[in-house]
Amino acid sequence: MSVLAQPRRGRVLITQAVANERASVRERSTILLLLIVLPMFGQTFHYLIDVPPLYFLSKGWPLLTAPLALYALFRERMPWRTLYGFLLAYVLGLTPLLAMIYFPVGFADAFATTAKTLPFLYYFSALGFFLMTRPDPREIRRVVIGLGIATFVIMLLLWLSMPAELYRSDPQESKLLLYEVERGYRIFMPMFFGLLFVFYLARRAFLGREFWAFAAMILCFLLLLWIFKQRTVIGSAALVVGLIALRATSGWLRTALILAGVVAGLAAIALIFGPYLARVEAMFGASLDIRQVSVSTALDFISNNYLALIFGAGSVTRISVTNLHTILGNAQFFLADIGWLGVIFEYGVVGAGLILAAYLAALRQSARMEGYGDPFLGALGDYVIYMLISSLVYSVVFTPGEVATILALLVFLHRSLPPLPQRPAAH
Repeated sequence: MSVLAQPRRGRVLITQAVANERASVRERSTILLLLIVLPMFGQTFHYLIDVPPLYFLSKGWPLLTAPLALYALFRERMPWRTLYGFLLAYVLGLTPLLAMIYFPVGFADAFATTAKTLPFLYYFSALGFFLMTRPDPREIRRVVIGLGIATFVIMLLLWLSMPAELYRSDPQESKLLLYEVERGYRIFMPMFFGLLFVFYLARRAFLGREFWAFAAMILCFLLLLWIFKQRTVIGSAALVVGLIALRATSGWLRTALILAGVVAGLAAIALIFGPYLARVEAMFGASLDIRQVSVSTALDFISNNYLALIFGAGSVTRISVTNLHTILGNAQFFLADIGWLGVIFEYGVVGAGLILAAYLAALRQSARMEGYGDPFLGALGDYVIYMLISSLVYSVVFTPGEVATILALLVFLHRSLPPLPQRPAAH
């Protein structure tokens, strides 16, 4: 090599080093930004009154990120825009007006109920954030999986360190550290990222035949049973994992899994609901439990109001002077406890159909990406299935930002990944 060429080579090496350093700084900045932003879009702190600053930030997040939604809506062409446009117009525009018609409430009280459905905006605002920052798909996966691991680690650390006097029996005092006579002490940890991590492990365990992932998944379920203790969440997640296992097996092994699942399901029913069998007679007598009272009250109302059945009656906030308890004359009426019936009560068959379509859109988007065979992409679709299963008990508008964020993730990742090879046409 000539002497004249050496300075040129040195400049090239320096340029490469600077470029690598800039890329490293950008990657660290993007990961830090994702660590801050994704929990907000995933509604991690939306009901966590134990951390007031993050709780109030989460409540205001749909409005704070509205400019991102406008960017995505008017600067980029995206799928499902029409569906989400109609959905938002319905739940944010029409439903409050119906509440003013059916219930003696004013404008402020009626529109305050839209706070729980505002996170449907996250499809546009989260997608706007991804389109502006352009994170690498590997960075997104790393952050989501890292947050999933952190969910279980933090839950375990809280369980081992929090003294008993900090636990509360009243959910109005704490949504995190709870004590019940029935289940004892437990930690109601936000599980958006935790369950995504569980489904990711399940796919690696059953589809990838990775033993370490199976062991980690079992450990996660043990922590859920030991600390979390939320039956519907654990049961729905176990059912999704069972579906993943069935897809990965065939023949006698699939039959064995089905039989094992049936046995485990019956055992779980006996273990979980056995203590309540003695109350069955009372449950159908004068002292009905809260869910039965809510179901009966909702059915009585919508069966006598056909337009409410079709378009919904809206709702009223709990803090209003005139709320649903006083209006319907029932102090044990809670829409969030009666699944899809509560959704139909508030939004009607039409609104419930639009909300269901939002969930099916996420499933459809996930199905388009099955060909990549990526366990993380599959876990995003698995979470939508989990939400639909748990919606038999929980209201689908409890955390609508989750499905909206998952759809935004799927749409962005679909754009960012290389196209799948086309299958040759059959002759």
